[in-house]
Amino acid sequence: MTVSMTQKFSLKKHERLKSKILLDKLFQSGQSNFTYPIKLIYQIDPLPEEAWPLLFSVTVPKKKIKSAVDRNLIKRRIREAYRLHKLDLQEKLVRAGTHRMAIMLIYIESDTKEYKVIEKSVLKLLKKLSDVIPT
Repeated sequence: MTVSMTQKFSLKKHERLKSKILLDKLFQSGQSNFTYPIKLIYQIDPLPEEAWPLLFSVTVPKKKIKSAVDRNLIKRRIREAYRLHKLDLQEKLVRAGTHRMAIMLIYIESDTKEYKVIEKSVLKLLKKLSDVIPT
């Protein structure tokens, strides 16, 4: 698959990590990384035919953030930061063309952080991910 110019900063349905099988595999055998206030879990697999190479999901535990309004706000902030900064990672995976990466970002703080803090954390985690992609 190729990345078109009009879809660079979008977050389409085929880029979302929704498969129960992949999510279970991610939690069982995935690797993790942490940059305050976000934990990253990722799994690198061989790329199946006609599959998108980068799948993404975000979660904010109800145990940490009780209010649904605040949980949704945090998820929107994380998705926006990811959407704006995923391009380098995505292009590297598309160029390699042999691996698929499933990633999940988990918010672990118990209060709401500003967008700048979340963006900085997401950016650091994406840079770390870019370094572990096999070429």
